[in-house]
Amino acid sequence: MKGEPHKLARHFYSSLMQNQCHVSWKLFSKKSQDKFLQWTLNDIYARNKKAAEFANMGLTEVRMMFENNDTGIMKSFWKRFFFASNANFLFRFGYFDTKKIEGAKAVVICTMKFPDGRQAEAKMLMVNERGGWKLGYVESGLPF
Repeated sequence: MKGEPHKLARHFYSSLMQNQCHVSWKLFSKKSQDKFLQWTLNDIYARNKKAAEFANMGLTEVRMMFENNDTGIMKSFWKRFFFASNANFLFRFGYFDTKKIEGAKAVVICTMKFPDGRQAEAKMLMVNERGGWKLGYVESGLPF
């Protein structure tokens, strides 16, 4: 999907809310994907080392699980990500705006406007790679 950085950031959270996590996965930057692949592989081995070794589980297999919206990944990674990232608030109350574009990097600010009048902001770094803007979640230092 091509478009403006803030529209891609919004689409990331929209896809996540619709359990189209494989779409959200494709919208992560390479650095974020690599970090989450390694974290997930480590988690799989920590939970059941014998089964992971028997299945010869590696980064390639974990990547395929993300790309195919695997139910195991939905439970182990995306559920944790959903809560840690405050995805529900970003999606429901967030207004996304591109603040700056410099070459292959952009800054998107998500301003959350809550019904009680409170406001909060999240700064997201976007990188233009693999044919479009991707969410640099790890690069942004956002919670996980």
